[in-house]
Amino acid sequence: MKNPTAYEPPVDEDQLLLKWIRRARESQMSHYDMADLLCARERGIGWLVTVLTAFVGTAVFASLNATAVSPALRIFVGAVSVAAAVSAALQTFFRYAERAEKHRAAGARYGAVRRKLEAIYAGDADARDGHYLSAIRDELDRLAEDSPNVPPRVFYRTQRTLADEPRRSRDA
Repeated sequence: MKNPTAYEPPVDEDQLLLKWIRRARESQMSHYDMADLLCARERGIGWLVTVLTAFVGTAVFASLNATAVSPALRIFVGAVSVAAAVSAALQTFFRYAERAEKHRAAGARYGAVRRKLEAIYAGDADARDGHYLSAIRDELDRLAEDSPNVPPRVFYRTQRTLADEPRRSRDA
């Protein structure tokens, strides 16, 4: 019985193209998945910052009108104020929106390469010039160097999803 995870190098040009198409598709989708994850984190921390700062602003305004504010309430408002500042700092530090955009751009570039590979595999005469394999290889190498890292857990989850669901909405 063959080991399904064992690597088998391609033996001809068609197998090479199919492997590159699969890898480009996996990379494309994993970058899109990572972008979606980072956008969700950005929204989550954004909501937290908004709620905490709104609460602190309201509590401070209310305490200006109240003459006798309990020490416990002052401590609580102070703690929420610190939590709001820390959350805002984390939002800036993690740069979720910027990182998500880089992953989305990498996904789009992998998609363009995948479509080019599919055209070559389908026999498009315009796509098969004399040096198309080396040009595609160079383009894939540049993409791998320039693209942000996708954590293995996200990449493996994407591989499982693609294996279970052959067609996805962004697969075009």
